[in-house]
Amino acid sequence: MENQRPKVWLSSAPPEGTVSNYTLHLFWGGWDPDGEIGYYEYIITNNTTGVFDPADTTSTPGDYKWTAVVGNDSIFTFTADLVADSTDFGDNELEPEEFRRSHTFFIRAVDEQGLRSAKPAYRSFTSRTLSPVVNVRVPRRTLLNPAQVPPITTFQWSARDFVSNRDQIQDPDSVRWIVVPTSKFNDDWEATTEYIRTSPSAPEWSDWLYYQLPGDSGKSWTTRPLDFGQYLFAIQAKDEAGAVTPVFDLDLNLRRFLVSTRSTGPVFTVRNDFLGTVVTSSPRTPLSILDLPAGLPMQFEWEADASSYGGTVSGYRYGWDIFDLNDDSQWEIDFTPFIGTLAKSPIRKFFFGTHTFHVEVIDNSGFKSRVGVTVNIVPFTMQRNLLLIDDWRNGETLNFASTSGAVPSDAETDVFWLKMLEGVEGFNPAVDVFELGPGVPTVPIQVVADYQNVIWNAVASHGSASSSIVAEMIEFNDPDEPNSGGKTTPNLPALFLEAGGHLLLCGEQLTTMVINSFSFSLAPPAFPIIFRYELEGDQDGTYQDSEIGVKGVGDRSFAYNHCCLNVLDIAFIPNISQVRRPPRQRVPPGRGCPVNLIRDHDIGNSRTDGLRAAVPVDLTTGPGFPRLDLRSEVAGDPTRFYHESKTGLNCDIYNPTYFNELTACGTLTEVIPPRSCFEPIYALECVNTSSVIFGAPIGFWTSRFADRVPDVGGLAARSVIWGFQPVYFDPDQVKQAIEIIVHDEWQIPRVTVP
Repeated sequence: MENQRPKVWLSSAPPEGTVSNYTLHLFWGGWDPDGEIGYYEYIITNNTTGVFDPADTTSTPGDYKWTAVVGNDSIFTFTADLVADSTDFGDNELEPEEFRRSHTFFIRAVDEQGLRSAKPAYRSFTSRTLSPVVNVRVPRRTLLNPAQVPPITTFQWSARDFVSNRDQIQDPDSVRWIVVPTSKFNDDWEATTEYIRTSPSAPEWSDWLYYQLPGDSGKSWTTRPLDFGQYLFAIQAKDEAGAVTPVFDLDLNLRRFLVSTRSTGPVFTVRNDFLGTVVTSSPRTPLSILDLPAGLPMQFEWEADASSYGGTVSGYRYGWDIFDLNDDSQWEIDFTPFIGTLAKSPIRKFFFGTHTFHVEVIDNSGFKSRVGVTVNIVPFTMQRNLLLIDDWRNGETLNFASTSGAVPSDAETDVFWLKMLEGVEGFNPAVDVFELGPGVPTVPIQVVADYQNVIWNAVASHGSASSSIVAEMIEFNDPDEPNSGGKTTPNLPALFLEAGGHLLLCGEQLTTMVINSFSFSLAPPAFPIIFRYELEGDQDGTYQDSEIGVKGVGDRSFAYNHCCLNVLDIAFIPNISQVRRPPRQRVPPGRGCPVNLIRDHDIGNSRTDGLRAAVPVDLTTGPGFPRLDLRSEVAGDPTRFYHESKTGLNCDIYNPTYFNELTACGTLTEVIPPRSCFEPIYALECVNTSSVIFGAPIGFWTSRFADRVPDVGGLAARSVIWGFQPVYFDPDQVKQAIEIIVHDEWQIPRVTVP
């Protein structure tokens, strides 16, 4: 019996003549009347004229056009590589364009004897897609002039492929690019652009390159060395359906650029703990100048980026005390490639003289950027016992009597401190007192270099203009903020502690001034404030605490790093918007980290919150400190400014226990318990004994540098921070406390006062 041909049919396909996506899942079936179907064969025609051409399905010897498939379905990708409607198509059209292509899909069955269907099943339809968009990222577009780039330039781009609408986005299949010098067209930009637009087969076009190649080689390209002159770069993307970016636009995939000698190099960022940050792109950056104690370890770190102009950073070199920067042999190392993005210099110590550190980076075309830092080494002899820095209300003529105890005069303050330091061996008021004021605007580092111990008395009341230089020195400045160059004002208290000196820093709200209020863009800072995370204004509560510096930079501040503080509060705050609110109360904008406990915060007269007495903390190690009561001139009777029936003294509150990981935002494991280098000395006593701030620390030892012995020899000891002004308290009691610090901790001998 003669073998009968199998039957075939399409069970799922787009309706005849319709427009569909370019990726389709097609289904078919078949039947053999006298046997079994062995497999199927399909063919897809691209109907160039929109009509099926029978020759597209006719095989010739050596050119079999049908493809075998086992199974009854498959997913197919059809081309869609013709602009659907170009009648109003403009060169400056930035949106993806619709592309289409007419196709006919044929399927036929083949039985086990190799006999094919008499007539294939088929369906004609039009596939559709949207063209991909590609955007040149580097070099950046300039508004008026072409981008200036080096002879060897790296172009970078990103591309998006819109599948069938603008919400379906994927990576394109491939990209190709072209570079044409405008010199071919009399340096006419428009003529060069027209050549690129009308010459899709121009020899300057690269091959199509897969967009997802490893190492981003499908997303960037580095030129060969180019001659000086003007050029035009263009790039197209192609999707898997064959649609190609149809326009060339200066905002997206077209870039004018100029190859010429550059006057600048890579953007170069150099950091140092004492210097801060210097950012430059010049090989002639002015020197930054630092005064530093002898023997301090110094290290610089840096990073560089040349991508903004299409360059690549090739390497760096550095050296100390280079006489001739053009003599390669004087640099400590030859140009060395970056490993990662950051490089560091070895740690160095100097004990005398002036030394200059230079570090330089170079790009792949030889353009450089350079930073130089001159360090004046100040020997710390520390031969004298004690220096008093008077940094508070100098020249004040009002006094306790005329202000009902509100403000002491300059003379009253001087008398107070001379009494405090009676009996300190070697202390000479004519030599060992440095008074700031008119004509004496700062404390040179040379002033403290002769002392091993310093008492620095100042005032820096939050929310008012500070009259103390120490507030400017210890205010937190983000190390990543660029340094303006020239002479740098150092954080002298920090340098003194790191050199092995011992410090008593006392006065009204000094550590509050570490906060840079101008960095709070939404609102002023709210208290309590968390140093590590909130010195730049971030109070939204989205903190991480797995390691130092994960989020925020406050761990590099004087308050955190040198004073061992995690959290700061203020006894009373005139502005209620700066008090952190419990969740059930209104939280001001940007304050997503409310406290859960209600502070007894008496807005207005601050009677219940103000400091009435400094009470010794039982946990204090060593000799017991005395209680400090407000002196009679300040609070002795109802006429006095700080009497218990009136306002209380303001002060800083350190690491308060009412603000911890159980009652505050997030899980801040470093808040409670405090770090071991924070050792409370005094606690706040206020009118309301049930207030959460009652008993909160207001004075403490910091043992952060308690093991630091000066290079010139001497004693290792703790330093002290008092967040209140001692002159307001009973002089006899304060003297006992000062003697514990000066004589017992700092080991300065006592002498008998006549």
